Amino acid sequence: MSNCKQIFIVGSSRSGTTMMGRILSNNNKVFTFKELHFFGKLWSNKADQKLSKNSQVEMMSKLLCIQKKGIFDNRGFDIFNKESEKILGKGYDDPLKLYSIFLDYITNKKGAILSCEQTPANLYYLNEILNYFPKAKVINLVRDQRDVLLSQKNKWRRRYLGAGSIPFSEMIRAFVNYHPILTSKVWSSSLRHTCKYSNHPDVKIIKFEDLLKHPENKIKEVCDFVNIEFNKTMLEVPLLGSSLEFDSKSKNIIDKTKVNKWKNGGLTMAEIYLSQVFSSEMMNKFGYSKQTFNSPPFLVLFYFITFPFKVLFAFLFNIHRVNNLHELIKKRFF
Repeated sequence: MSNCKQIFIVGSSRSGTTMMGRILSNNNKVFTFKELHFFGKLWSNKADQKLSKNSQVEMMSKLLCIQKKGIFDNRGFDIFNKESEKILGKGYDDPLKLYSIFLDYITNKKGAILSCEQTPANLYYLNEILNYFPKAKVINLVRDQRDVLLSQKNKWRRRYLGAGSIPFSEMIRAFVNYHPILTSKVWSSSLRHTCKYSNHPDVKIIKFEDLLKHPENKIKEVCDFVNIEFNKTMLEVPLLGSSLEFDSKSKNIIDKTKVNKWKNGGLTMAEIYLSQVFSSEMMNKFGYSKQTFNSPPFLVLFYFITFPFKVLFAFLFNIHRVNNLHELIKKRFF
């Protein structure tokens, strides 16, 4: 097992996980990784396997490549093979052990003592994470489904709002992925996973809205939870990653206006209605009040008709990113 403590930031996509990672990385004891997607992309088909030497080098090189170049460009990962061989030494045939060694290696190299992994979808692998990393702390972000919906609807625009490195194909994939029913069901699924660990001593659930409204109090709670000292400079994070406005590296603030952004427009009445219908149980459980409708908006029919086609296209545009389809469906929808 790793001697270095780990922090895992998880949650539904567009729920503030990246911002939380930036906040924690402002503490010199913490190094925040890029989104590694280790469990969903590299581990899922090899969970029960003992890795050959070549497979170990390949997996380590892919992790180094993702950390260096980001999740969208894994081509040419073999340029990291020599570094991988040096890190691996005699080798680690257990994928989780290899992952642990990678986290320790990069964290130590950066002069920190806490590894912070901010892949939102790690939420679906908390059982594996908490069993293998007994010293790990998990921060689970939860955000109003309607704000998540608005952000997902406009996610494709990130390429033109400061994230020019996002490939055109990824922009198209983000556009195809959006549908109010599908997005709402994925959000509800993620919160059901959150509920499974609501009483776990090593999992802290934070509502994104509370973080924005009371940033100092909430980050002090997080610091106590992961056992690091709070300082106010941790709250100085650039305004990056929004799907609704341009990035601003010069403004280092936590933007409270992102609370209830959906009320300012951007969603049709039908999208809000469907969001509340398909997320009703989890919205009630996490205290999100609903907008009242006397009758379903007319556009609801359009979204029901287009739903099967959107699911099909989303499947086709995402199949290349899925290593284990059975596992993905089982973990995210059941």
